[in-house]
Amino acid sequence: MIKRKISVVAISLILLSALLLSACGGGGGDKSSADKLKGTWEGTRDSIGITFKFDGKGACDTEDEYGIKDTGTYEIIDDSTVIIKMSYWDQEIVYNYKIVGDNMEMDSDEPLRPSYDLTKK
Repeated sequence: MIKRKISVVAISLILLSALLLSACGGGGGDKSSADKLKGTWEGTRDSIGITFKFDGKGACDTEDEYGIKDTGTYEIIDDSTVIIKMSYWDQEIVYNYKIVGDNMEMDSDEPLRPSYDLTKK
């Protein structure tokens, strides 16, 4: 009788533990909620006005002050690195970014790539 009660309590505790652990495991995988770039950013590239729009799902587009538009993709690598590939570019570019408030600076380690000073709109 006592063995049976101990078995029931042990099984109940195991099931309760499994339920609690599975409830704690949710919420992963959706990077869009943590996408710091999501939104519209306006600013300059080498003194030329430019707007970046990041959709929070890996797609982006740009338009400069002359009306030249482009579409592409982006992948956030970590809190300071993003890979951007626009259709007009010959290859993807790794950018270092820094966001302070509503301001973002983006630059590449590649010397001929432009830097961007942007403000979130």
